[in-house]
Amino acid sequence: MTTKNATDLQIDAWMAFHQIRLAVLPPLVKHLSDKCGLTEAEYQVFIGIHSAPDGAIRPTDLAEKIGWEHGRLSHQIARMQTKGLLDRKQCPVDARSCYIGMTKKGQALINKALPLQLNEVKRLFGSALTNDQLRALIEISNAITTYVQEINLTSKKVGK
Repeated sequence: MTTKNATDLQIDAWMAFHQIRLAVLPPLVKHLSDKCGLTEAEYQVFIGIHSAPDGAIRPTDLAEKIGWEHGRLSHQIARMQTKGLLDRKQCPVDARSCYIGMTKKGQALINKALPLQLNEVKRLFGSALTNDQLRALIEISNAITTYVQEINLTSKKVGK
């Protein structure tokens, strides 16, 4: 099946990408929930904060880092604050801004979840591929990410 928009090979590759996603993500999400009591959304927020240099990040930067809309993130932060997992700290330089950080309870939860999740990633994903295949996948991911970022920048400039 060839269309004028995509070749058979492009369609097959796109479907293969979705097969991987469907095979790997649901068991990873279930593992997080079963072993740590974390939702996928909580884990994504935690990882975004955990990788921040000072263990705290502005909501705008966190939203960009994890690819979420600001409204979705605001609601998620509020839910996690209610659970005692996150706290807001006033920005010392700009009173209109704040930083989001983990509480001790949140830090303990992500410290428990990370090694369990990384072992599950290895089991479901990493062990299925050779080192050369893993490197090729990284290269493919980088190529697609860079290309999409470039065309999105171009379309924003054209739209102005």
